[in-house]
Amino acid sequence: MGKRKEMCALFLPTAGGGVEHVQALDGLRGLAVLIVIGSHLSNAGWLPLPNLSGIGKSGVYLFFVLSAYLLSHAMLARPSGGLSSVRYWINYALRRVLRIWPLYLTILLLSWVLNRAGVPWHYQIDTAALVNHLALREGQSVLWSIPVEFTFYLWLPLIVLALRALRGEAGARWPGLALLALLALLASWFWPAAQAPGNGVKLGPYLVLFLCGVAAAWIQQGWPELARWRLGWRALGWVLLGGLVLVTPSLWALLSGDEFNPGFNSRWFMTFGIGWALLLLSVLWGGGLLQRFFASAPMRLVGVVSFSAYLWHMPVLQVADALGMRRWGWPGLLLMLVSMLLVAMVSFLLFERPWREVRYGGRVPAP
Repeated sequence: MGKRKEMCALFLPTAGGGVEHVQALDGLRGLAVLIVIGSHLSNAGWLPLPNLSGIGKSGVYLFFVLSAYLLSHAMLARPSGGLSSVRYWINYALRRVLRIWPLYLTILLLSWVLNRAGVPWHYQIDTAALVNHLALREGQSVLWSIPVEFTFYLWLPLIVLALRALRGEAGARWPGLALLALLALLASWFWPAAQAPGNGVKLGPYLVLFLCGVAAAWIQQGWPELARWRLGWRALGWVLLGGLVLVTPSLWALLSGDEFNPGFNSRWFMTFGIGWALLLLSVLWGGGLLQRFFASAPMRLVGVVSFSAYLWHMPVLQVADALGMRRWGWPGLLLMLVSMLLVAMVSFLLFERPWREVRYGGRVPAP
């Protein structure tokens, strides 16, 4: 009975129709940004061993899956009729804008000012690039993911409303899952992965990743009895993490005997979407060391500031290179990583946290 209570306490709808905070999901965000940072460190020569070049995109894909899961779970968990309120949709739009744009605007405007002043800076944002980024038509460096995710925010309500309409029918959990699978197949057909541009800002090629996140929320709410297989989920989670290590391009080349190709798995949208969705469910339902690791304080800290770390880590890396810190060896690498974390924490406090509880009709108290 104790274990059953522990499982049920992982994710409960709140009175407002949202969901309680789950610490382990912060840790998954932390994993996502660490994957991105690790890849860029290897690309820049800061981390020759282990060579993590080429794994960064998989971290962004984890961000996409997590985002879709969290948003769709909150919508699907609302009581019947809970999505018919105009105020709810105003707050949905407001929260999505305030989640992305304050920090995004800060990065763009600072980059624009520094570019005009002739200061070397990672983001080369002139006036034309500023307009294109504001219009979500361009995404330099890691900024490419912002237009992709923000566009998905516009489509998610339609997907959720279709699922909720199906859920009103008896035994509709299977039709709902079939609908998501059909949408994923259609997205793969209309936007073939092989033809996806590198760092493209259009949602189409990446839609399957978001749909996998929605499917994880649908499965969690539609098949709660699956949570009883804790050992199976736990084992699956470790297998999936092991699989991530195996598809690291440098290790894959070593094991397969092929030439090193850092981008060989960058278009595995469906594979990473399903894999990350299953890992998410494994973390929620598996418990044990797997869940404790992602719920640990260091992983949660990195996860909470992950958006700031994602947008600031390349400029910090550039400054560290300019200061010659790479010549210091491991102490320089450690100092640079600590600097990234500190910058991310300050950025979170200044540009993210003040907006987190703002709602139409008044600010709500933090949980």
